[in-house]
Amino acid sequence: MSYKQNKLNNISSPWDALKPIVYVVIVPTIVIFGIIVLTINKDSKPQANAVNVESVDSSYKLDKTHYSFGSVSQKNGNVETYYNLTNAGASDIYVKKLYTSCMCTQAQIEFSDGSKTALNGMLGHGPDSNLLVGKTIKAGETVKIRAVFDPNAHGPQGIGFIKRNITLETNLKVEPIIQVSFDADVTK
Repeated sequence: MSYKQNKLNNISSPWDALKPIVYVVIVPTIVIFGIIVLTINKDSKPQANAVNVESVDSSYKLDKTHYSFGSVSQKNGNVETYYNLTNAGASDIYVKKLYTSCMCTQAQIEFSDGSKTALNGMLGHGPDSNLLVGKTIKAGETVKIRAVFDPNAHGPQGIGFIKRNITLETNLKVEPIIQVSFDADVTK
């Protein structure tokens, strides 16, 4: 009798023959499937929390669309500015998302009732749920968009001219994307 035949004859139960298959194929497959399911569920939660809001024919006004910080020293730390956004239409404007064009920049909306969004960062860096706003700018209401720029975010190689954008995704039919920007000349 060969070693292989002897090994097969020593199997005491069908389970002994299936153990290698279970441990090598089935268990890892279940683990991988579980990870996929958890990841999909985790990523889909923000979509479940997102609100479908009808588009509106409202309008808005900004006190400025661009701001220049001029020369900004890395030694002096963060700088910030505000943009006043007024809902100039008759319908409420629903703000879906707020995000920036770079992780060196964070943005926040301060509403007239005193509430604020989180300081939001760059789209694509972290869960989309962190960028969801889900608040309304009432007709006639003015909110402040706060922009915070960290000149140290890119380290010593971050010296020179920069331009960054802040984006609000809204339910406006015309121009649903509201965008403001700033620039700076970063020095040591």
